[in-house]
Amino acid sequence: MTLLAVAAGLLAVAIALPHVLRLDRAPAGFVGAIWLSALLLRALASVGVAVAVEVYLPVAGPLEPSGAWCVGAVSSHTVTDAVFALPALALAGSLLVSAYGLVVAARRVRGLVRDTAIGPGPGGSVVLSDGALLVAAAGLRRPQVVVSAGALVELDDAELRAGLDHERGHIALRHRYLLVAGELARAVGRFLPGTTAAARELTFALERHADSYALAQRHEPAVLASAICKAARGAFAAPALSLGGGVVTRRARLLLEADPGAKAPRPHPGLVALAPAMAALVVTAALALPFAAHAGYHEKHRLGTPHTCQTSDVV
Repeated sequence: MTLLAVAAGLLAVAIALPHVLRLDRAPAGFVGAIWLSALLLRALASVGVAVAVEVYLPVAGPLEPSGAWCVGAVSSHTVTDAVFALPALALAGSLLVSAYGLVVAARRVRGLVRDTAIGPGPGGSVVLSDGALLVAAAGLRRPQVVVSAGALVELDDAELRAGLDHERGHIALRHRYLLVAGELARAVGRFLPGTTAAARELTFALERHADSYALAQRHEPAVLASAICKAARGAFAAPALSLGGGVVTRRARLLLEADPGAKAPRPHPGLVALAPAMAALVVTAALALPFAAHAGYHEKHRLGTPHTCQTSDVV
């Protein structure tokens, strides 16, 4: 029991820690790993709570009915089992709804590109016919950079090149997979306070990571910030990884405050250690959860005494 309490406390600290750290100026790659790990830990914690409610709570017996009863084929034991299964069913339903939403969104993006593409654009991009401003990385299996006709009009040459490199950064750094993993983890952990904020911070970290990729291609921070602000004003229903995504004012402020000639600061050793430590905790928790569930089911069947409906034969 002591080991379980220590593990739960460690998990709670790891989940809460990113929310109290100042991560805006930390390297975006580390920050993204930390927030994704926090979301995965939230999902695992939610699953752990559901398993505990369904498996361990009946063994502890705090909610056992005061007496067995039976109405037809329904008994107090059946109702109790159904109540204990509700948290797991809620998590499964949330995960299915989120997965369905991701599939629908992916199909919508494919349809958008297919129906509005008018030809090749600058830097290997695909030009869409819409007049609203859009520069985005579209697609999951075969991602490509798309740019709207409105973006070709609204952005100057330097802004367009910076925006295209930002989107190439999303593709090269495989942010689409991290975004999908984060969304699924958010769906499972959505009932824990702070999960929506953690998902928002993950998106912000991925956008900052792509900004860093674009700056590494020798673009001026002010030019990229200008392109981001213009894209954020676009009326287009953009895909998730678009130039104007994330918290735009925070991104622009960080870009404009940066010194283009200065070397990137070295990350704090604690931050360097935190990212792999949280990833290791995710793996450990994921491996331990099935064993804990199996042990709980074994204990439940060993100690549990199901309520049965007794019927007497009428002669």
